Amino acid sequence: MRTNRLLPLLAVLVLSACQQGQASGTADTERLLPKPVVEPIDPVKDPLTAMKARKQQMAEVADLTSMRAEIMALIGEARADNVQQCRVAGFGSKPCGGPASYIAYSLKDKNETVLLALIEKYNSAAKAENERLGLMSDCAIVPKPAVVLENGVCTLKTGTDTASY
Repeated sequence: MRTNRLLPLLAVLVLSACQQGQASGTADTERLLPKPVVEPIDPVKDPLTAMKARKQQMAEVADLTSMRAEIMALIGEARADNVQQCRVAGFGSKPCGGPASYIAYSLKDKNETVLLALIEKYNSAAKAENERLGLMSDCAIVPKPAVVLENGVCTLKTGTDTASY
């Protein structure tokens, strides 16, 4: 009979000790707040609010197509006098990380600082878009190709060779 009364008391003490241990363990580490949950707006019930939300979302998304076109226009044909004027840059972003591809460009008659800043901006926007859409990829590492000069144009060399520039 006495053990029947002690058993619930013992259970309460053990459980309270476990909770205290958990509480003290979380007090030492910083807790991160979860990302806010955004409720979708039903366009049938509230079409005006849904349209405003969609416009705001579209304004926040970087226009990757126009950014890419601007970079490609700046690179042009990538003409060079010698291979030392040719360079390779990572272009885009794979969802698992790293560049999606590479592009060749020439230093001849180009401002490399401006070009690399545009490429970095494009890569960051592509990474953000991948995260926003929740995209996944094969996570394969795309090796940096070598660059060669063919008919006065910097081009990427296909194969297993890696770039030295």
